[in-house]
Parts: sequence; C-alpha cells; structure tokens
Amino acid sequence: MNLWDEIDGHLHLFARPVLSFRDPDGFPFSVRTYARQDRARDLFHVQIPEGVPAVAGPAWLLWHTHDDNFDVQHTLAVSGDLASEDGGWAFRPARVISRMHGDVAQVERAAARYLADRGLSVPDTFPWPALEPIARKVRRDLAGGERTGDGDEGVGEGGDEDWAGSYTEVSRALESTLHHGYWKDLPPNAPITEAADRMTDLLIGRIDARPGERVLDLGCGIGAPGIRLAKASGAAVTGVSITESEIELANAAAAAEGLADRVSFRYGNVMALPFPDDSFDAVCSMEFLYQIPDRPLALREISRVLKPGGRFEGSDFYLRAPVPHEKEPILADLRRIAMVETLTDLDAYLAELRAAGIEPAGTEDISPHVWPTRARYARLLRASRDALAPVMGEKELDEVIAVTEQADDLQEMGFLLISGRKPR
Repeated sequence: MNLWDEIDGHLHLFARPVLSFRDPDGFPFSVRTYARQDRARDLFHVQIPEGVPAVAGPAWLLWHTHDDNFDVQHTLAVSGDLASEDGGWAFRPARVISRMHGDVAQVERAAARYLADRGLSVPDTFPWPALEPIARKVRRDLAGGERTGDGDEGVGEGGDEDWAGSYTEVSRALESTLHHGYWKDLPPNAPITEAADRMTDLLIGRIDARPGERVLDLGCGIGAPGIRLAKASGAAVTGVSITESEIELANAAAAAEGLADRVSFRYGNVMALPFPDDSFDAVCSMEFLYQIPDRPLALREISRVLKPGGRFEGSDFYLRAPVPHEKEPILADLRRIAMVETLTDLDAYLAELRAAGIEPAGTEDISPHVWPTRARYARLLRASRDALAPVMGEKELDEVIAVTEQADDLQEMGFLLISGRKPR
C-alpha cells in the first residue's frame, strides 16, 4: 500500500487536522487547519491564519477525533514538508508516523503491558488544572475581553467548549429537533416537530426515491429523517455523521422501527466519503452543507459516489442579497452560533455544483416559510433557561437567544431547496 492509499483509507474518519511546524526562531507552532487534497501534485493545500509565524520546512499533520465519551478515538499522524506556494501553503506528506483506531481502553491496556514488560512505571499525569489560567486568558484574548469575565471560571464551565456537549439538553429544549421547519399553512402554535417533519417530507418528495434504490443521507443526526425517508419510499438508506453518539442512537432507532435490514448509519466525513464510486442512486443533504468548510470538495465527493443519472437534493442557507454594513455584526454572530462555515450567493452555489460534476436541476427559495422556526427556537430556549444555563453558561445561553431573535432582521440570508443530477 502506498502512502496516499494509506492516508485515503483513514481520512473519511476526520474533519479538520492540526498542522505543526517551526516558527522563525525554531520553536514548534500548531494551528487547526483545513487540508485539501491535491493528488495530482502529491500534496495537501493547507490554511495558516494571517500573522502566524510559519516558515517552510519539516511539518506534521495530525488528524484526531473521538466519540462524546472519549471511549473510542481515531488518530492519524503524517510527517512531511511545509512550503509556501502561490500565496498560500502546501504540505507534502512523506510518511505515516502513527495511527490509532479503536477502543481507548484497549490502547490503555496495551500501554500498560508495554511498560510492565520493560519494568517501567506509569508516567505522572499531566497537571491539566495548571493550564486553566492560560486557557481563560486565551479565551479572553480571542473574544477581545467581551465574552468572559476575569473571574475564576474553569475550562469547560459554561464556555464555548460546552456547546457541543450540551447537544442532548438543547435538543430536548427544542422539542427534539435541531432542523428548521416548513411552516407554510401551519398555525403559529403548531408543534415545531410538525413543521420539521413537513420539511423532511418536502425533501422526500423531491428526491423521489423508490424501492430497490440506495440513498445516502448526509449529516444524518440521530436518524429521524433517514428513517422517515426509508418508510415513505421503500429505498435502502445509509446515513453518515462524524458524531459517534448520534450514529449509535440512529442505528438503535432504525432497529426499533424494524428497519435495520435496509437502514444503517455509520461514521463518515462528507469531504472524504467512505464509499466506492457510483454507490448511490440519490444523495440527500438536509440543512447540512453550510457546516462544511470546503463545500466544493464535499460536492465532488457527492458526485463521485452518485451513480450516473443519480439525483442530489439538499436544503441549505445562502445569501439572497448583499448584507448591508450595519447588519454584518448580526451575520457574524449568526454564523458563529449556528456554525455556518460556507455561505455564498446562488450563482456561486450553482457554479460549485457544476464544477463538481452535478448539473443543477432546480432551486426554490422557501425562506418566508422557514424563518418562523427562529422565533420558536428563541421562545423555547428562554422557556428552558433554567435547564440549559448550567450546561451552556448563562452568558452564552443569553447570547444564543439574542442572536436567534436578531436573525429575523437578516432577511438577506435565505433558505434554499436545491436539486441536481449527475449526467449519465
């Protein structure tokens, strides 16, 4: 197996790697980055923030992920060389220097055996509490001193790190749906789950899956839309997510519905899908691609796994019009709170589809029928403040509520249904 085959065999497990290199004084420096493959030139294009003191030379890429309970983790470390290229940076891999995939407990047992066989003692635990003052200072610096006070709150106590960890509580507060709903012809007091199901049904109708077909559900969450699609169409559905706890819940839900024979969920990164070419008759992306830092790469992967003539159906955010200067802070806050990585106008979106090998087959702006979800979210979050404040932090929760309410003023950010087809 050559180097690239080995790397490709693992990349579907990961989202973003850490790039490490030397600064001009020879000291190590690490940044979180996006790594885009360029197989034709045997390199990754990597992003280094402006002002970071990087120099060309030896470098390392580390991909690492784990489940919510830290029970299972996946790690891939690659050494190589960093070079400045065309106004950016490129990393040329040389060799895989380590990898780990599986149960953390097994790794710990293997490490204990290794030390015992050599008569070595277990190293002292790193003093993580000593890092808390440093972490607080970094958070204050990054936030410009506005989002955290100078009190003694510890790492993870109501900070940004806890937002992902509060998924269950937030989902419960929002009536177990984190998707926008479709409110056309619904009364304002209708359950948000009814609006969310109508949005799912809208995409199911557009994708027009049939018995015997294979459908890929991107960003499957805990499986409800994929299961609903399988029930309505008779198709076989495979869902992918990078959150292993979601996958476990989704597979349990499919089994409970008696659908485990044709509905399954697995770990998968949309920027490196773990499927052969021409695997699916249709791909569904429900309110998901906006979270992807490299949407063109994700669209190329979608095109690759689609069969010739296969369909793509998605719902996504986009820019309906230029955002006025006075509304830019609202957009910036909304992008941060909602984790919006990619946001373009419609022309750019369609151009990305065509470049990926997917011919656009229609779009529909349904923004007016979607935005009522935001006001409902804000009310539900306020009503659940006592339950959410301990896991999110009072300041962070209040900010999420305020940004959600302000989003009603941002009509320039629209919600789009978009269809495409891979040519035969």
